[in-house]
Amino acid sequence: MNKNKLLFAGLIIIIALMMVGASSAFSLFGKQQTKLNITSSDTIYQGDEFKINLTNDKGEAIANATVNVLITNDDGLNETKNITTNESGIANLTVDKDAGKYVFNCTYAGDDDFEPSNATQNLTVMYEEVSSDDSDSNYDPGAFYSAQEGRVIYTGEVHDGPDGNRYRHLGYNEWQMV
Repeated sequence: MNKNKLLFAGLIIIIALMMVGASSAFSLFGKQQTKLNITSSDTIYQGDEFKINLTNDKGEAIANATVNVLITNDDGLNETKNITTNESGIANLTVDKDAGKYVFNCTYAGDDDFEPSNATQNLTVMYEEVSSDDSDSNYDPGAFYSAQEGRVIYTGEVHDGPDGNRYRHLGYNEWQMV
């Protein structure tokens, strides 16, 4: 009877050791770690591309992966965009934001093969002044592109403000109530 108990105990120990070994093997062949890198500068112009790169732990590109980009402005307002990586693991997002400071929080949720990862960058969006030849008599150095208006705003134009008053553009994005 003691032999049967010893045999049974030995069998339990062997099964337990096999389970520990199997769980270690599965962890070696489980999901791969990922790395999400933001490759854009922290200062860009309206219309420029915000760029990310998604790779596995060996630096190999992860293609056709969806990356969620949460964009938060200084007022705390959020906008979410989804971008998809190409065959090189790169994804681009055209920045259509007004000039200002933003936080871009990028998240890859992972999938059956890859672990999730994320990256965050504070980003300053600048407007690019409209330039022209000095020989052009209509040159307006104070003009700027307004993403909100979807066009160039020239010095001297009058617009309705968000407060119901009318404002004249003085150039260089400065305004005077009229």
